[in-house]
Amino acid sequence: MDEYLPSLITLSGFVVPALLLLLLTRPLTPATLAYLMVIAALCLMGGFLFAAGTITVLELKATPIANSLLVLAGAVLSLMLRQAMKAREKTE
Repeated sequence: MDEYLPSLITLSGFVVPALLLLLLTRPLTPATLAYLMVIAALCLMGGFLFAAGTITVLELKATPIANSLLVLAGAVLSLMLRQAMKAREKTE
C-alpha cells in the first residue's frame, strides 16, 4: 500500500478541488458539473506546474510523497486563486 500512497495523494489534487467546487456551486446542472470537472482538472494541472516549479527552483531531492504533497498544495492554491478571481469579478 505504501507504494501507492504518492499516487493517491496526487489524485487527491483533482478530487479535493472537485469536491469543494461541487459543495460551493448551486444549482447543479449537467453542464455545470462538466464545467466544474474541467476546472478541477485545470487545478490539478496548476498543481503539477506549482510542484515542478518549486522542485526546479529549490533543486529539491525529495521523496515521492513530498512531491505529491506539493502537487496537492498547488492544486488547492490554484482553486483558491480561481475562487478569489471569481469573487473579485462579482464585486466589479
